[in-house]
Amino acid sequence: MPQYDGFAMQYREILNKGGAGGPEPAFRYMEEQLGWLGDLAGKSICDIGCGQGQLSIRLAAMGANVTGVDLSAEQLAYAAAEDKSGQIAWVRDDAMSLSSIQDESFDFAVSSVMLMDVPDHRSVFSAAWRILKPGGYLIWVIMHPCFQSPFSHPIGDGGRHVSEYREQFWKSRGHGTIRSTLGAYHRPLSVYINDFMQAGFRLLRVDELDRLEPTVDVLPGHFAAVGRKMDDAR
Repeated sequence: MPQYDGFAMQYREILNKGGAGGPEPAFRYMEEQLGWLGDLAGKSICDIGCGQGQLSIRLAAMGANVTGVDLSAEQLAYAAAEDKSGQIAWVRDDAMSLSSIQDESFDFAVSSVMLMDVPDHRSVFSAAWRILKPGGYLIWVIMHPCFQSPFSHPIGDGGRHVSEYREQFWKSRGHGTIRSTLGAYHRPLSVYINDFMQAGFRLLRVDELDRLEPTVDVLPGHFAAVGRKMDDAR
């Protein structure tokens, strides 16, 4: 996303720290689901909103032909520098259009902890549907909107208090975090799931991913979904 220009170095530091709020659960989920769907050798994968390329690099190591797409030039520069293989295609493009990507050119598409960053997630789903081959799969992971929301606060016993649950743009409290600096678009789960199916995907499964380090609470940190492109017209 373009807003990560100017924040890429700080974002890199956050990624390198790891910890409870990082994307590692999402990465592991993607690898696991793709592994269940078959041998990735020679398969084409589009990493939509690839950021600094960690997931793209991991998927390429599994044998896939990977294209990483992001609108932030600074994020892509970090990604290309980390790509020791030189085999990944890094593309600067908008996730809401993927205008430089040809129709029906990928076996799989993934979106890791990115849909909350765009104002129009429906366009991302539609663009992913367009670039996937018939029967192709889209796997997406978001911060869990039930618990990572504007009015959701830890209450000290492993749970959270949620006082409001609606679509809105928000920024978290605190300083120096991704969400306090760049904000995010909060949407209820029903919105994501219904729009995913409306875009032309058959929902295959959903999962709620546990935190690797439950230092804040013991509730799921991420929500994930797997869908297959339907061959009939939407």
